[in-house]
Amino acid sequence: MTLLTICIPTRNRQSYAMDAARHMLASSRDDFEILLGDNSDDPAPLADFVREQNDSRLRLLPPAEEPLSMQDNWERLPPHCRGEWISIIGDDDYLDPELCEALRVTTKRVPQADAFTWGRSYFVWPETRTHREITKIPTGSHLMHMDKKDLMRRMFFWEGAKDRPSCSFGIYHGALKKDLLERIRSTFSDRYFEHPNADYESICKTVMLADMCIYWERPLSVFGTCSQSNSAGLRDPEVGLERIRTVREENKGALEAENFPFPIELGITASVAHTIEWFKQRYGIELNGWEEGFIKACAGDCETVSDRARFKAKKAAYEKAIRAWGGEKAVKMFDPVYRYRSDIPKFMGFAEDHLSFDMAIGDAQSAAEYYNLIDGMMFPVRLLESRLNEG
Repeated sequence: MTLLTICIPTRNRQSYAMDAARHMLASSRDDFEILLGDNSDDPAPLADFVREQNDSRLRLLPPAEEPLSMQDNWERLPPHCRGEWISIIGDDDYLDPELCEALRVTTKRVPQADAFTWGRSYFVWPETRTHREITKIPTGSHLMHMDKKDLMRRMFFWEGAKDRPSCSFGIYHGALKKDLLERIRSTFSDRYFEHPNADYESICKTVMLADMCIYWERPLSVFGTCSQSNSAGLRDPEVGLERIRTVREENKGALEAENFPFPIELGITASVAHTIEWFKQRYGIELNGWEEGFIKACAGDCETVSDRARFKAKKAAYEKAIRAWGGEKAVKMFDPVYRYRSDIPKFMGFAEDHLSFDMAIGDAQSAAEYYNLIDGMMFPVRLLESRLNEG
């Protein structure tokens, strides 16, 4: 029985996808599979790789006749998944097949669970780093049921958001039961994924329809950032603009919600907000009282900037958009503060249930190697069931 399908959609970054798959296949588990969704110009590299691996746990969807948009490449994956649960990661990411054990233990305790996610960890591939990088991982290992009302407040009301909603229950670096994914498709326009920002769209739909959401504090995957990834645009404004132009071309410019004057080029907060507003407009969802949380997130987006000139420009651009959207009353709630201090070393050590350390530790060269490193620092997945039985 296949418990989990790990989907890796990729376009012209075959070497990253192969690295992730190769490390996953080193697992002795036989209850997961990997489905590569190739959207590349050259089908040969991944076809050759799958043939060479000769492993029944690895399957390939070859490229379509014409290149697909990201959401269309994602869209074709679920019907081919054999797993009871489905997860999607980027080709420069990594996911531990031991997620199967966490899902097994969780559903044994909570049979109605249909959405599962975990703590976050991040890795910038060495070729993308321009300076020393300090990263952090959560150290907790509690398994928790998350209240749907709380998740709605986090996602749609921006409660507790820093620069984006603090809700991660979607298919991207999360796992959804296949029957939940089918309910999402049948409820929302007969598609699994509609918007170019497919990961946040998935969160919107999951929060609306999931019966039981379970969160494990321990990281089970790594968000990777390679030089060619969209997330690299968050680190370099010029790269970010180039990535946005590419997505616009793929989707004929259809990225923004209507009458929402926040250019997505402003940053991650504006981009996610357009996805949420698009979803609300598309399905006639009207909400009040979310505006203050969103404005605070806009300020948080500004405060992530380390260059003072860029901070001032970003602050002015957000302020202009907020004024056009909500008037002077809204502007009064917008008060970002430049916080970067080059004279203060970045913190390393343990604080607030997180461990901060140099990302170059262990000389990890890929997201998979990095995960193998931090895996030894965290609560062993194999002990989850015994811990719950003790509790």
